[in-house]
Amino acid sequence: MVGLRQAMWKTGTVLTTVYVVITCLGKVSTPEAMKVARETYCSPLKNHQSHSTLRVQVGTPNPGRAAQFFDLIADTGSSSVIVTNCMCKKNACWSYSSPCFKGSNSSSFSVPQDSKGDVAPVSMTFGSGQIFAVLATDVVSVDRVKAVMNKSLLMLYDHQLDAGITNFEGIFGVGIPYHEGALQQTGASWLELADVKRFSMCFSGIKEDGMFKMSTPAQTNAMGSIGVLHWGLEFRGISIGAATAPVAFCDPAKKPPNQKTACGMIPDSGTTLILGPRNQVAQLYASLCDAWPRCAEKFAARNATAHSEEHESSGFDSTIARILRRWGLPIPAGAPFALSPEEQAMHDKEMILKSVLESCAQWAHGPADLDAQLPPVHLHVAGIEGHTQTLLLTGSSYVVTANTGDGKIACMPFFGSFSYNTAQNGPIWIVGTPLFYDYEVHYDLSSSPPSMSFTKSQCGTCSHDGAALPTVGLARKSNAIRQHDVPVRMPNYDTSLPL
Repeated sequence: MVGLRQAMWKTGTVLTTVYVVITCLGKVSTPEAMKVARETYCSPLKNHQSHSTLRVQVGTPNPGRAAQFFDLIADTGSSSVIVTNCMCKKNACWSYSSPCFKGSNSSSFSVPQDSKGDVAPVSMTFGSGQIFAVLATDVVSVDRVKAVMNKSLLMLYDHQLDAGITNFEGIFGVGIPYHEGALQQTGASWLELADVKRFSMCFSGIKEDGMFKMSTPAQTNAMGSIGVLHWGLEFRGISIGAATAPVAFCDPAKKPPNQKTACGMIPDSGTTLILGPRNQVAQLYASLCDAWPRCAEKFAARNATAHSEEHESSGFDSTIARILRRWGLPIPAGAPFALSPEEQAMHDKEMILKSVLESCAQWAHGPADLDAQLPPVHLHVAGIEGHTQTLLLTGSSYVVTANTGDGKIACMPFFGSFSYNTAQNGPIWIVGTPLFYDYEVHYDLSSSPPSMSFTKSQCGTCSHDGAALPTVGLARKSNAIRQHDVPVRMPNYDTSLPL
């Protein structure tokens, strides 16, 4: 299949000559470009509910041709830059209204070929399906910061993504670069080529919706990554209510002797939800119900009735099912018949929790009501050297509203299930967009190992000259509960590999 798609590319692409001077590693060789890359610079992020995008220029415009800009998904879970090529439209990828890259419009674009005249095909699998691309060379710029991606820019020309994805301009990957063995197939990353050693991201939902800051100052509270393939930290569980409350899972004191950590955590800007293994997510829901009087009282009342033998329905009601379908998520199967009393109680608490949240329009009129009613959650993380931090998420951080399809609004928890179990670090949690709304997440490639840190400062906006402007408050905290009505974006990790 890849050979056929590769042939389709070869018959339709236009090859041009690279005029930009590059080094053997593909870095921009001009002192001006390197100087800009080492100055702190801010570029705005655009919010799409399920993810945020960065405005990126690809190519060097030929005389009389306009510059080619794309809104690429800012993704810390990938290290590749992927851009939809106009060949994809010829293969009926997307609608003709969506942007695509035209190689003949860029003087610096080329598709390298081997001695047989073959291009280098690449196929990548995401949570939403598979894409097919070829390795190309061109200049990729984020405002003033640029790099020549020599044989490392992925030109997408066909895909097998979910039918619900109707417009995909590409991905701007800022994950940890990895260059060993068969896993290295796409060349150097943009961060390496642009000499961006440190960067940070945060989402705000106001004005430009967030910031992507490059060449940021070093952080004093950095935690070394335990991940080699991904930005990863040791995950020491979640406390409900108080930060000192015991954790129900991922307790480092209970880790198996053959593991380095009980669990791991990846802070991923390209993933929509907070994801964990199904059994631990079920424990989290049960703990939230226990700590939330509105849910706990309903559970106690249900158990005290004459029909105590009748448990909560094993399935989801039609409202929640409609929302899950709109989000592109499967409807969970009903609970097995042979549940232990403890498992049945956990299942009932999850159903009651979601039922009470569904009717939030009756008791919550804004984020402040969610924060006052729902217990906060505290995520405990640590670096490889032992530095620790506790990340606070309030109710309005892990609960969103969604249209029910009949003119009403329901609240939904922003957790989901994802199976990623590793031999050394145990099950891996993927913490997506909610974290980036509440924290500025810092990434540092200059440290050994690469490190991360989290600051609670409110996300600002970027000025026209690339400076970061602070803001007086987050709009979602003062106006309305964050809303989500589009398909969620799931991780694209190869779960057979270590962290």
